Amino acid sequence: MPAELPASLAPELATLVSKPTPGDWIYEIKFDGYRMLARVGGPREVRIVTRRGNDWTHRFAALRRDLIAARLPPGWYDGEIVLLDESGKPSFGALQNAIEGGRNDAIVFYLFDLPYCDGHDLRRVPVEERRALLQSLLPESERLRFSQEIGGDPGAILHSACQLGLEGVIGKRRGSIYVQRRSDDWIKLKCTQRQEFVIGGFTWPDDTRPSGIGALLVGTVDEKGRLQYAGKVGTGYTGEVSAALRQRLEGMAQKQRPFAGPTGHDRHATWVRPELVCEVTYNEWPQGGSLRHASFKGLREDKPAPSVQREHAAPPPAPERRPPADATVAMLRKVTHGARVIDPSTGLTKADLVRYYIEVAPWALPHLRGRPAYIRRAPLGIAEPMVFLQHPSGLRGLRGTDPQLWPGHDPAIAFDTTEDLFAAAQLGMIELHTWNSTARAIRQPDRLVFDLDPGEDLPWQQLQEGAQLLRALLQELGLRSWVKTTGGKGLHLFVPLAPAHGYETAKDFSEAVVQHMARTLPQRFVAKSGPRNRVGRIFIDYLRNGWVQSTAEAFSARARPGLGVSMPLRWEELPEVTGGDHWTIANAIDHLARLKADPWAGYWKTPQKIDAAMKKLGFAPKA
Repeated sequence: MPAELPASLAPELATLVSKPTPGDWIYEIKFDGYRMLARVGGPREVRIVTRRGNDWTHRFAALRRDLIAARLPPGWYDGEIVLLDESGKPSFGALQNAIEGGRNDAIVFYLFDLPYCDGHDLRRVPVEERRALLQSLLPESERLRFSQEIGGDPGAILHSACQLGLEGVIGKRRGSIYVQRRSDDWIKLKCTQRQEFVIGGFTWPDDTRPSGIGALLVGTVDEKGRLQYAGKVGTGYTGEVSAALRQRLEGMAQKQRPFAGPTGHDRHATWVRPELVCEVTYNEWPQGGSLRHASFKGLREDKPAPSVQREHAAPPPAPERRPPADATVAMLRKVTHGARVIDPSTGLTKADLVRYYIEVAPWALPHLRGRPAYIRRAPLGIAEPMVFLQHPSGLRGLRGTDPQLWPGHDPAIAFDTTEDLFAAAQLGMIELHTWNSTARAIRQPDRLVFDLDPGEDLPWQQLQEGAQLLRALLQELGLRSWVKTTGGKGLHLFVPLAPAHGYETAKDFSEAVVQHMARTLPQRFVAKSGPRNRVGRIFIDYLRNGWVQSTAEAFSARARPGLGVSMPLRWEELPEVTGGDHWTIANAIDHLARLKADPWAGYWKTPQKIDAAMKKLGFAPKA
C-alpha cells in the first residue's frame, strides 16, 4: 500500500513460549544482542534507533557508513545488532562493553524484516514476502547481514541452537502481518532461563577489596507498579566491570529500600534508585522464591525500569474468535460506496471500517447496551467536513433511546446489536461516543472518566507515567481504575461506580481529584484546558463527567489519520504500548482474536462507591 515513511516505528515483539507451537513457521537464530531499527530516508539520511525509539546513530558511525554504502531504498529495516566472539557466537557482554566504550566497528547488524520500503507500507504483506524482498535488496557486508531461515524440525532446531551455546530461536508464523506490539505470530524459545531485572541495591564484597560489588539485588515490577525482590546476582562480572558498576551505583544511592518487601540482605545492602536494568541468566526461579545460580550478562540501556516484569512462557495461542464469516460477508454486500477511501493517509476504505465495526461488535456491545450514544460521521472521508450527531431522527437504520430518559429532547442514539453498528457505519460513522450512565439509572453515572490529554511536546513515556500516577492516587482513595487508549494521542482511565450519586457530585469529585493532582505535581499535570496550559504537561479532562457529556467509547475508531482505535488494556500491557493510536481498524481485530481473556473482565464486577474516597480527599458534595 502506498504510504509516506513514518518518522518513528515500534517493532513487533515476540511472545515467550515453552515449546514449539504447531503450524507453519519460519525459524531464525535468537541473537544475543540489542534489537535495533534503521530508518533510511534518503541516500545519506540514515538513523539507527532502539526498540523504544531512542536515536543511537551517533554511537555507530561505522554501521551508519555501511548502511549508506548499501544504497538501500527508503524504508524501515528491522534487526538486531550483535558482537561476535572468536568462535562466531554473539556475546552480549562484549556488545555491552563495545557500546559503552565506543570501540564498536566490529558490531554486526543482522536484518530480518522490512515493514516499510520505497514508498510502500508492507506491514500487511506476509512475513515471508517481506523477508524475501529484504534479502533481494540487501548487499551483505562485514557489518550488514541477512538473518537466514533455519530449516528442519523445530525441536531439533532448538536443540542444535542450545548445543552450540546460542540463546535460542525465534519463530515467525508464515502469512502473518507486521504488528507494532507483542504478538503470538512471533514466538521465542530460549535455551536458558534469561530475562531483564531492575537493580534495587547491592552488597559489598566479602573480602577487603576497596572497589567492586558482592552481589546485585534485583527485582521485577508487579501489576501494581511495585518492585518485587527476585534475588541476588553474584557472578558474571569481571573485576573491571564490578568496579565500574560499584562507581555508577554509588552515585544512585538512596536511604529507602526500593523493594516492596525485605530481601534477606537488608542489613548489609546499599539501596539505589531503581532505574538501571540488567540482563541475567539463571537456572531456576521458583514461584515465591529467589533466583538460583544467577549470572550477570550486562546492562540494558534500551529498556526502561517500569516495563520490566516477570516473563512467563505462554501456552500455544487459542483459536481466533471471530464472528461467522458468512454473516460478515452478507452485511458487507449491503455496503454502498464501499471502495471509497475514507483515510487518505492509509488508503483504508469505507468497507474496511464497516467490516471493523461488524467484527468488533462482540467486544463493543457490552459497553454500549442501554447507554445513550452520539456519533461522528464522515460520509466523504476524514479529509472532508464531518458532523457530530446526537439524535437518530432522519437517519435510516438508526434507533433511538427511550424518549422518557431525556424528557423534552429528542432521543439519543441506541446501540444494542451488531445490526445497529452496521447501520451507523453504513451511514459513515467513524466515532462512537457515550454517556456515563445507562437506562437503568440515567441520572446517576455508573463510571467516572479521566481523559489524559498531553501537550504537543510531551513524550509518550511521560503520559504513561502520568496514567500510573493518577492510578496510584485513585488506589489511595480506595478506587480501582481501568485504562484504555483513546485512539488519538492520549489515555482514558475509567472508574466503575455503583450508580448512587448524581452527575453534579460525580463531576465535582472528579474535578477535586484532578485539582489535587495538579497541586501535588504541577510540573506534570494541569487542571485547566487549553494548548498553552498543556505545554510540557498533561491536562486531565474531568468535564466529560457532566450531565449529557460523552466520551469516545471502548473500541470506537477515531476520525484521525490512521483511524486509530480506543483499546481497553490490562495495566501490565501499558509499558508495551507506543501511543494512543497503537491499534487501528487495520490491526485491532487480529489483536483481539489472540487475547486469552477480556482485559476489562474485572471492570464489570466492580461497582464502587465514592463516599469513602470523597472523605479521604476532603471533598464535600454540594447540598
